[in-house]
Amino acid sequence: MKELCDVLQPFAEATDLTQGEKIVTVSSVLPCVLSLNHHLEKLKQQVRFLRSMIHNLQCSLKKRFRGIFVNLKMLSAASGEELPFADPLYIRSAVLDPAFSMMWLQHDVLVTDDIKNDIVDMVKDLILREVRPDTTSQSPGFQEAENENQEEESTGLFSEYRKRRKQDTATNPETQLNNYFGLCCGQACLSFWDANRGILPALFPVAMRAFSVPASSAPVERVFSHGGIIMRPHRARLADKTLSNLIFCKCNTL
Repeated sequence: MKELCDVLQPFAEATDLTQGEKIVTVSSVLPCVLSLNHHLEKLKQQVRFLRSMIHNLQCSLKKRFRGIFVNLKMLSAASGEELPFADPLYIRSAVLDPAFSMMWLQHDVLVTDDIKNDIVDMVKDLILREVRPDTTSQSPGFQEAENENQEEESTGLFSEYRKRRKQDTATNPETQLNNYFGLCCGQACLSFWDANRGILPALFPVAMRAFSVPASSAPVERVFSHGGIIMRPHRARLADKTLSNLIFCKCNTL
Protein backbone atom coordinates (compact mmCIF):
# COMPACT_ATOMS: atom_id res chain seq x y z
CA MET A 1 0.00 0.00 0.00
CA LYS A 2 2.86 2.38 0.79
CA GLU A 3 4.38 1.74 -2.63
CA LEU A 4 1.04 2.46 -4.28
CA CYS A 5 0.70 5.76 -2.41
CA ASP A 6 4.26 6.74 -3.32
CA VAL A 7 3.54 6.06 -6.99
CA LEU A 8 0.20 7.88 -7.22
CA GLN A 9 0.69 10.86 -4.89
CA PRO A 10 2.45 13.03 -7.54
CA PHE A 11 -0.37 12.26 -9.99
CA ALA A 12 -2.88 13.72 -7.54
CA GLU A 13 -0.74 16.83 -7.16
CA ALA A 14 -0.47 17.22 -10.94
CA THR A 15 -4.25 16.90 -11.28
CA ASP A 16 -4.81 19.72 -8.79
CA LEU A 17 -2.30 21.96 -10.56
CA THR A 18 -3.81 21.51 -14.01
CA GLN A 19 -7.49 21.78 -13.03
CA GLY A 20 -7.47 25.03 -11.07
CA GLU A 21 -10.09 27.68 -11.80
CA LYS A 22 -8.46 30.93 -10.69
CA ILE A 23 -4.81 30.27 -11.40
CA VAL A 24 -2.69 29.85 -14.52
CA THR A 25 -2.82 26.16 -15.39
CA VAL A 26 -1.45 25.69 -18.90
CA SER A 27 2.11 26.48 -17.79
CA SER A 28 2.10 23.52 -15.41
CA VAL A 29 1.30 20.89 -18.06
CA LEU A 30 4.81 20.38 -19.40
CA PRO A 31 6.59 20.46 -15.99
CA CYS A 32 4.01 18.04 -14.56
CA VAL A 33 4.38 15.57 -17.43
CA LEU A 34 8.17 15.63 -17.31
CA SER A 35 8.28 15.45 -13.52
CA LEU A 36 5.89 12.49 -13.47
CA ASN A 37 8.00 10.68 -16.05
CA HIS A 38 11.16 11.30 -14.02
CA HIS A 39 9.34 10.23 -10.86
CA LEU A 40 8.35 6.91 -12.44
CA GLU A 41 11.84 6.41 -13.85
CA LYS A 42 13.38 6.73 -10.39
CA LEU A 43 10.80 4.44 -8.78
CA LYS A 44 11.60 1.57 -11.15
CA GLN A 45 14.62 0.58 -9.08
CA GLN A 46 13.02 1.23 -5.70
CA VAL A 47 9.75 -0.72 -5.71
CA ARG A 48 9.33 -4.42 -5.08
CA PHE A 49 5.75 -5.15 -6.10
CA LEU A 50 4.61 -2.49 -8.58
CA ARG A 51 7.21 -2.53 -11.34
CA SER A 52 4.69 -3.68 -13.93
CA MET A 53 2.28 -0.93 -12.91
CA ILE A 54 5.02 1.71 -13.11
CA HIS A 55 6.04 0.48 -16.56
CA ASN A 56 2.45 0.69 -17.81
CA LEU A 57 1.96 4.14 -16.30
CA GLN A 58 5.11 5.43 -17.96
CA CYS A 59 4.12 3.97 -21.32
CA SER A 60 0.67 5.54 -21.05
CA LEU A 61 2.18 8.89 -20.09
CA LYS A 62 4.52 8.88 -23.09
CA LYS A 63 1.71 7.85 -25.42
CA ARG A 64 -0.78 10.44 -24.15
CA PHE A 65 1.73 13.31 -24.18
CA ARG A 66 3.91 12.04 -27.01
CA GLY A 67 4.14 15.46 -28.64
CA ILE A 68 5.86 16.94 -25.60
CA PHE A 69 8.46 14.17 -25.47
CA VAL A 70 9.12 14.42 -29.20
CA ASN A 71 9.48 18.21 -29.10
CA LEU A 72 12.04 17.85 -26.32
CA LYS A 73 13.91 15.12 -28.22
CA MET A 74 13.24 12.45 -25.61
CA LEU A 75 11.39 10.36 -28.22
CA SER A 76 11.47 10.17 -32.00
CA ALA A 77 8.43 10.36 -34.26
CA ALA A 78 7.62 8.73 -37.57
CA SER A 79 7.08 10.92 -40.61
CA GLY A 80 3.51 12.21 -40.75
CA GLU A 81 2.65 10.91 -37.29
CA GLU A 82 0.01 12.89 -35.41
CA LEU A 83 1.38 13.89 -32.04
CA PRO A 84 -0.91 14.82 -29.14
CA PHE A 85 0.21 17.84 -27.10
CA ALA A 86 2.74 18.86 -29.74
CA ASP A 87 1.63 22.51 -29.69
CA PRO A 88 4.59 24.78 -28.79
CA LEU A 89 2.22 26.62 -26.45
CA TYR A 90 3.02 24.13 -23.69
CA ILE A 91 6.72 24.94 -23.92
CA ARG A 92 6.25 28.71 -24.19
CA SER A 93 3.86 28.91 -21.26
CA ALA A 94 6.11 26.81 -19.00
CA VAL A 95 9.17 28.92 -19.80
CA LEU A 96 7.31 32.21 -19.29
CA ASP A 97 6.00 31.13 -15.90
CA PRO A 98 8.67 32.23 -13.39
CA ALA A 99 7.67 29.36 -11.10
CA PHE A 100 9.09 26.95 -13.69
CA SER A 101 11.19 28.92 -16.20
CA MET A 102 13.85 26.48 -17.45
CA MET A 103 14.14 24.42 -14.26
CA TRP A 104 12.24 21.51 -15.81
CA LEU A 105 14.95 21.27 -18.46
CA GLN A 106 17.69 20.92 -15.87
CA HIS A 107 15.95 18.35 -13.70
CA ASP A 108 13.45 16.34 -15.74
CA VAL A 109 14.50 16.25 -19.40
CA LEU A 110 16.50 13.04 -19.56
CA VAL A 111 18.83 13.78 -22.48
CA THR A 112 22.47 14.74 -22.94
CA ASP A 113 23.80 18.23 -22.23
CA ASP A 114 24.35 18.89 -25.94
CA ILE A 115 20.69 18.19 -26.66
CA LYS A 116 19.68 20.40 -23.74
CA ASN A 117 21.65 23.26 -25.27
CA ASP A 118 19.79 22.72 -28.54
CA ILE A 119 16.49 22.77 -26.64
CA VAL A 120 17.41 26.10 -25.01
CA ASP A 121 17.97 27.64 -28.45
CA MET A 122 14.71 26.14 -29.71
CA VAL A 123 12.77 27.49 -26.72
CA LYS A 124 14.11 31.01 -27.19
CA ASP A 125 13.20 30.90 -30.86
CA LEU A 126 9.66 29.73 -30.06
CA ILE A 127 9.14 32.70 -27.75
CA LEU A 128 10.78 35.35 -29.92
CA ARG A 129 8.73 34.31 -32.95
CA GLU A 130 5.57 35.24 -31.01
CA VAL A 131 6.75 38.78 -30.29
CA ARG A 132 4.82 41.41 -32.23
CA PRO A 133 6.74 44.38 -33.65
CA ASP A 134 4.40 46.93 -32.04
CA THR A 135 5.10 45.64 -28.50
CA THR A 136 8.84 46.20 -28.33
CA SER A 137 8.66 49.65 -26.74
CA GLN A 138 8.24 50.30 -23.04
CA SER A 139 4.78 50.79 -21.58
CA PRO A 140 3.64 54.43 -21.09
CA GLY A 141 3.70 54.26 -17.30
CA PHE A 142 7.19 52.87 -17.21
CA GLN A 143 8.36 55.36 -19.83
CA GLU A 144 7.12 58.29 -17.74
CA ALA A 145 9.07 57.04 -14.74
CA GLU A 146 12.18 56.73 -16.88
CA ASN A 147 11.78 60.26 -18.25
CA GLU A 148 11.96 61.71 -14.75
CA ASN A 149 15.58 60.63 -14.49
CA GLN A 150 16.50 61.32 -18.09
CA GLU A 151 17.89 64.80 -17.49
CA GLU A 152 20.03 63.61 -14.59
CA GLU A 153 21.66 60.93 -16.73
CA SER A 154 21.93 62.90 -19.97
CA THR A 155 25.38 64.18 -19.09
CA GLY A 156 28.51 62.59 -17.79
CA LEU A 157 31.44 60.60 -19.04
CA PHE A 158 29.46 57.42 -19.75
CA SER A 159 26.01 58.87 -20.43
CA GLU A 160 25.89 57.41 -23.95
CA TYR A 161 26.58 53.95 -22.55
CA ARG A 162 23.56 54.18 -20.26
CA LYS A 163 21.33 55.45 -23.05
CA ARG A 164 22.36 52.60 -25.33
CA ARG A 165 21.80 50.01 -22.63
CA LYS A 166 18.30 51.30 -21.88
CA GLN A 167 17.44 51.45 -25.56
CA ASP A 168 18.56 47.87 -26.10
CA THR A 169 16.50 46.68 -23.13
CA ALA A 170 13.42 48.48 -24.39
CA THR A 171 13.55 47.53 -28.04
CA ASN A 172 15.37 44.21 -28.26
CA PRO A 173 13.14 41.22 -27.43
CA GLU A 174 16.13 38.90 -27.16
CA THR A 175 17.67 41.15 -24.51
CA GLN A 176 14.36 41.23 -22.66
CA LEU A 177 14.20 37.44 -22.74
CA ASN A 178 17.68 37.16 -21.26
CA ASN A 179 16.71 39.72 -18.61
CA TYR A 180 13.62 37.65 -17.83
CA PHE A 181 15.71 34.56 -17.12
CA GLY A 182 17.77 36.65 -14.73
CA LEU A 183 14.72 38.02 -12.93
CA CYS A 184 12.60 34.91 -12.43
CA CYS A 185 13.29 32.72 -9.42
CA GLY A 186 10.08 30.93 -8.51
CA GLN A 187 7.74 33.92 -8.12
CA ALA A 188 3.98 33.73 -8.52
CA CYS A 189 3.20 33.94 -12.22
CA LEU A 190 0.68 36.77 -12.53
CA SER A 191 2.24 38.86 -9.76
CA PHE A 192 5.61 38.65 -11.48
CA TRP A 193 4.29 39.81 -14.84
CA ASP A 194 2.23 42.59 -13.29
CA ALA A 195 5.36 43.90 -11.58
CA ASN A 196 7.67 43.51 -14.59
CA ARG A 197 5.45 44.32 -17.57
CA GLY A 198 7.15 47.69 -17.91
CA ILE A 199 10.66 46.31 -18.34
CA LEU A 200 9.57 43.31 -20.44
CA PRO A 201 7.07 44.95 -22.81
CA ALA A 202 7.74 42.62 -25.74
CA LEU A 203 7.30 39.45 -23.69
CA PHE A 204 4.30 40.54 -21.64
CA PRO A 205 1.69 40.08 -24.44
CA VAL A 206 3.24 36.72 -25.37
CA ALA A 207 2.91 35.54 -21.78
CA MET A 208 -0.67 36.78 -21.39
CA ARG A 209 -1.80 35.08 -24.60
CA ALA A 210 -0.27 31.81 -23.46
CA PHE A 211 -1.60 31.97 -19.90
CA SER A 212 -5.17 32.62 -21.05
CA VAL A 213 -5.47 29.02 -22.28
CA PRO A 214 -6.81 26.55 -19.67
CA ALA A 215 -4.91 23.30 -19.27
CA SER A 216 -8.10 21.24 -19.25
CA SER A 217 -11.84 21.59 -19.74
CA ALA A 218 -12.53 21.10 -16.02
CA PRO A 219 -13.03 24.83 -15.22
CA VAL A 220 -15.48 25.18 -18.13
CA GLU A 221 -17.39 22.11 -17.00
CA ARG A 222 -17.67 23.60 -13.52
CA VAL A 223 -19.29 26.71 -15.02
CA PHE A 224 -22.01 24.55 -16.56
CA SER A 225 -22.44 22.75 -13.24
CA HIS A 226 -22.93 26.07 -11.46
CA GLY A 227 -25.45 27.05 -14.12
CA GLY A 228 -27.41 23.84 -13.52
CA ILE A 229 -27.49 24.48 -9.78
CA ILE A 230 -28.70 28.06 -10.22
CA MET A 231 -31.24 27.33 -12.97
CA ARG A 232 -33.53 25.06 -10.94
CA PRO A 233 -37.08 24.24 -12.13
CA HIS A 234 -38.60 26.72 -9.68
CA ARG A 235 -36.37 29.47 -11.15
CA ALA A 236 -37.11 28.67 -14.77
CA ARG A 237 -38.27 32.23 -15.51
CA LEU A 238 -34.82 33.74 -14.91
CA ALA A 239 -33.84 36.10 -17.71
CA ASP A 240 -30.73 35.28 -19.73
CA LYS A 241 -28.83 38.30 -18.44
CA THR A 242 -29.79 37.57 -14.83
CA LEU A 243 -28.63 33.97 -15.14
CA SER A 244 -25.40 35.10 -16.78
CA ASN A 245 -24.71 37.60 -14.00
CA LEU A 246 -25.44 35.06 -11.27
CA ILE A 247 -23.09 32.51 -12.83
CA PHE A 248 -20.42 35.18 -13.25
CA CYS A 249 -20.68 36.14 -9.57
CA LYS A 250 -20.62 32.51 -8.47
CA CYS A 251 -17.57 31.61 -10.56
CA ASN A 252 -15.57 34.71 -9.69
CA THR A 253 -16.08 34.86 -5.95
CA LEU A 254 -12.80 34.60 -4.06
